[in-house]
Amino acid sequence: MKKRYVTILVLFLAFLDLQSQVENINEVKEKLTVINNQISESFLHNDSNIIMKYYDEKEPVCMPEYHNALYTKQDIKSYYEQWLSNFKINDYKRSIYEVQLIENYVVEIGTFNVNAVGKSDVSLAYEGKYMNVWKALKNKKLVLVSEIWGADKAIDGSQFLVIKTNSIKIPKSKINQSIEEEIYKRNERIAELVKNREGEKHAAEFFTKDAIYLTYDTPMLIGMDNIKPYFVEHEKPNGVSIDSLSIKASRIIPLKNYSIEYGYYFVDVSWDNKKGKASVSGKSVNLWKRDENGILMLYRQMVNHN
Repeated sequence: MKKRYVTILVLFLAFLDLQSQVENINEVKEKLTVINNQISESFLHNDSNIIMKYYDEKEPVCMPEYHNALYTKQDIKSYYEQWLSNFKINDYKRSIYEVQLIENYVVEIGTFNVNAVGKSDVSLAYEGKYMNVWKALKNKKLVLVSEIWGADKAIDGSQFLVIKTNSIKIPKSKINQSIEEEIYKRNERIAELVKNREGEKHAAEFFTKDAIYLTYDTPMLIGMDNIKPYFVEHEKPNGVSIDSLSIKASRIIPLKNYSIEYGYYFVDVSWDNKKGKASVSGKSVNLWKRDENGILMLYRQMVNHN
């Protein structure tokens, strides 16, 4: 009888904990909805101050599509001011798809839709997805640690080339060396699989079955049933050779059973017996999660090109 009561008590406490977590997520979603509405209004009124008031003061990271990553509030503000001055925003909408609460961090995934006109009266229909990392302070205030976004389909990235910001080196990681080495080895394995064009292994070895992958020129891919076919197709040789591939990490935020990594990739490719060559670089925000064997797997990942 005593064991039965203990079991009931444990189940009841687990239920209360789950209920509390759901209430917390709903509370955070409500706050983020208000913030996103404010940001939408700021775009419509050419006012970058709204989003900048939420950005972290110490170590902000902004990863715009078709632009190098930014690491200071001054550079991020400059980017947004130029973005808004070069486009007349007719409509801007954001919609939250998912919110993850991990310790005192919040990972927000959503979609956006921008209708704008550039300086030369060129229309910009920019539909895509985003991944933001927030930090929840003790007063429950949300501070934006990082953001990254990208289009659902190919757009003319040259429209963003007018935006110029300072070029600085990728910040070095300041965390426990063992975690840094662990992620470094995982990235080395990814590079090996990509160079060998082994897309199926890339997906199976690195993504959780319930992962979400947000990549360039593609709507978000939800679950292994969508992620694996993408990598199989994307990493077919198709006459292209990966001559070199480097994946680096800068800031890493270690959390219990999770790690948030800001990553960067540099790729040299060639085709037609090296008659054609190209270099591609980009960046990513990676939410790693340990599986039942303690191995770091990609639970949420977003990638875009510089």
